[in-house]
Amino acid sequence: MDTIIQPVVRPSKRGNYRRHSDEFKRAVVDQSLLPNASVSRIARQHNVNANQVFAWRRLFGDGQQPEPGNSACALLPVAVEVPVMAQAMTGQVHASAGVIDLTVGKVRLRLEGAVDSVALNLVLHRLLP
Repeated sequence: MDTIIQPVVRPSKRGNYRRHSDEFKRAVVDQSLLPNASVSRIARQHNVNANQVFAWRRLFGDGQQPEPGNSACALLPVAVEVPVMAQAMTGQVHASAGVIDLTVGKVRLRLEGAVDSVALNLVLHRLLP
């Protein structure tokens, strides 16, 4: 009696994924954006799924990803301010015209203008369980 030992190899569910270059994707998208172009026909010509072409159109056609070399980014000026809590700790609290509305269960608390942080802390400890 002969014994044949063979390794158990499970077939993969899907084949290998193909990776396309950005230039290829852009060329397919450009073809699909031409007047009277059929996305299905273009996809078949390039041996890709039509849904993939639509995904590439969303990625490249709607301007979400700029063309190489064309930078759509710009730096914006930023001003950093000291947070209100940090100002309260250093004693530099300035009166402001803010409004705080807080609803906890059936209790509603509305604070307007400058608020004393010690009094607010006491009220919140009584309201919140």
